[in-house]
Amino acid sequence: MESVPLDDEEEAWRKERLRVLDEWCEIELKGTDALKMDVTREPGSPTIAVAPETSLEYLYPLLIASSSTTFPEDTSNEMREVNVISPESSDTRSTFNRILDVCLCRPVKTQMSPKVYTDKTLIMKLADVPYNQQNGTHWLLLSDYFNNVSRALMTSNEYSNVTNPARVGAHWVTVGFQSATPHTDFRGCGVLGLLQMHTFTQRIPSNILRSIVLLATTEPTDFPLAVVSINITSLLLTQLKKGAFDGFGNENEGLYPFFSALHAASMARFCSIYKSQKCTLANTQTIFSEITRQLEKSPLSLLMLLNPSNDELINTLL
Repeated sequence: MESVPLDDEEEAWRKERLRVLDEWCEIELKGTDALKMDVTREPGSPTIAVAPETSLEYLYPLLIASSSTTFPEDTSNEMREVNVISPESSDTRSTFNRILDVCLCRPVKTQMSPKVYTDKTLIMKLADVPYNQQNGTHWLLLSDYFNNVSRALMTSNEYSNVTNPARVGAHWVTVGFQSATPHTDFRGCGVLGLLQMHTFTQRIPSNILRSIVLLATTEPTDFPLAVVSINITSLLLTQLKKGAFDGFGNENEGLYPFFSALHAASMARFCSIYKSQKCTLANTQTIFSEITRQLEKSPLSLLMLLNPSNDELINTLL
């Protein structure tokens, strides 16, 4: 059966949509020179399941390894290479300036606990680690993300028939990547973007995740979910480097649980605005600017979206 030609208005809309999609890779995804790791080893087999509560100190050696044949108990050398500076030694003020700060009541930068400082350092270092085709842990996170997003739209019968996706194919576009090779999107924030993307699909309640995936995949207002996630990780990373989150986290849990929860909340906020204001791809930068404003002003207000007793997200998305 021959296809019906598109009318001029619809054809113009589709061309504009493709143009905006082409620009996505430039939105908030700076710093491609961060991708410096040389990969030469053969792939290993993933041996762990990554849950949202998994500590960053446990994950870090697995994420930076050339392959996943390295186990957590064998990665002491990699952890020693992190060279984390203690928060106490980061204060480079002279004695004279310290006295002036006290006498003039100048604000003093928040002193982080060692655990919080370590998490901050590891988060920033993961942003410099590119996706590694040889690392089985990277593939575990990526394939699990694909399955989590795909299953959000499936019935229980379909769910039982899901198998791991091929590493290359058009199916990656359906879960929010720009092309058939998803690893090419992880620039600017490296495997940190992958880790946050995966954790998001586990932190968000299943009914909310389903509504978000539906929103992202329904034309004509669809948007690339994975790319949005990577962009939001980039926004959070910028604020982290500025010290905006230094006062959060604690010695028991560190900073990573707060950071990953803030990513999930920012994703929820993006989708809430996108749906309530009937946005299109052309509005995404405006939404990112609004989320940045909230991150700077009150990150805790974003976390309230994840509170089960808060009906704002449910009323907007369901």
